[in-house]
Amino acid sequence: MSRVTSAFALLAALAATAPAAAADLYGSPAPAASYGYSESGSGPAAQWTGAYAGPQVGYAWGRNGVHGPQGGIYAGVNTAVGSNIVVGAEAEVNVSGQERYTVFNSNLVKQSSDWNANVRARAGVAFDKVMPYATVGVAFADDTVKGLGANDTTTKVGYVVGMGVEGRLTDRISVKGELMHSGFGGTDHVVGYTTQHNDVSQTVVRTGAAYKF
Repeated sequence: MSRVTSAFALLAALAATAPAAAADLYGSPAPAASYGYSESGSGPAAQWTGAYAGPQVGYAWGRNGVHGPQGGIYAGVNTAVGSNIVVGAEAEVNVSGQERYTVFNSNLVKQSSDWNANVRARAGVAFDKVMPYATVGVAFADDTVKGLGANDTTTKVGYVVGMGVEGRLTDRISVKGELMHSGFGGTDHVVGYTTQHNDVSQTVVRTGAAYKF
């Protein structure tokens, strides 16, 4: 028998005898792992279950140079699927300072997005008090061009995808860092005597803090 085969045979023997040894030590059955939580055997995902809400702040890079800070509030609900998987839904609304100024025929033209919002599904994997996650949903934003004595605004509907990491500081307080991208497509705005193109698609890096109810 080769050394590799002998090693696998030894590991198999140890695996077979470990439950019995644990039962002899603790009494049958052996205690379940608690992952650092007081609720033995509940698993990390159960600790994330419930509703939450909080503020967030970040910076957005948009197409056509429409960049700027943004901040708002978000709220959602989580539920555990098994011992480690967390699924839920989240919604947010933000006030945005994204803007860009250009000059057209000696006239100042402002391209901007003053607000955005979205509704998303979210899924994560809980590792003790830390949970990486992915999210996808429907996004909304205003798309505005001002100049040449006119103002043209439309509300865009698009998609949002993202990923992040959330960590629990206490049983009630958690913090997050995330990267999100929203796509809306371009719009041709008629302002004054000309047509100006704008696209408020954006990539956002941000952080937030939530309270679990």
